[in-house]
Amino acid sequence: MTIDPRQARTSAALRAALVRLLADRPLAAVSVAELCREAGVHRTTFYKHAAGVDEFAVTMLTEEIDAIAAIGVDIATEADAARVYHAVTRRLLEWLAGRRDLYRALLESSARGALHAALSDSLRRRAHIALEKLAEAGVRDAPRSPRDRDEAAAFIAGGLVGVMDVWIREDDTDAAAAEARIFRLMPEWWPGVH
Repeated sequence: MTIDPRQARTSAALRAALVRLLADRPLAAVSVAELCREAGVHRTTFYKHAAGVDEFAVTMLTEEIDAIAAIGVDIATEADAARVYHAVTRRLLEWLAGRRDLYRALLESSARGALHAALSDSLRRRAHIALEKLAEAGVRDAPRSPRDRDEAAAFIAGGLVGVMDVWIREDDTDAAAAEARIFRLMPEWWPGVH
């Protein structure tokens, strides 16, 4: 699927404008008109992207997290899986530290529930892919049946969203320490857990 370059530029301008605006005010105080002025985008163009600022912010954050959590390499062994999943977790936490204002703004807004649902869905899809790769790589005790994978993916995604929630509310920016804590909470069969 090709993305229209104009739409990509508009989306990038809106995203950057939202981040700037949230640096000094809560999400609820940002209107569509103000966001459009800041981005240099017409209101009718904005409404092609979202129904409101909350929806736009949730979509923006979840799309960025989904892209960061993507696994772009083959996983042939448990060692590969451990290396890749540690790196992805660290990258995600480092990115969240840089987007702390946006994440906190969403958590303190009426979009909190929508944010949690969108993040859970995104991370559950990613966890499902990971579980399939782990089974293909022969990781011992990794869930094999579709139901077991569904439940494990939901459990892992829900746990990650919860930990992200707690970590992002603090001022801690030590992604390495947070990554280590997350891996201590993961199931024993998850690669890299010792």
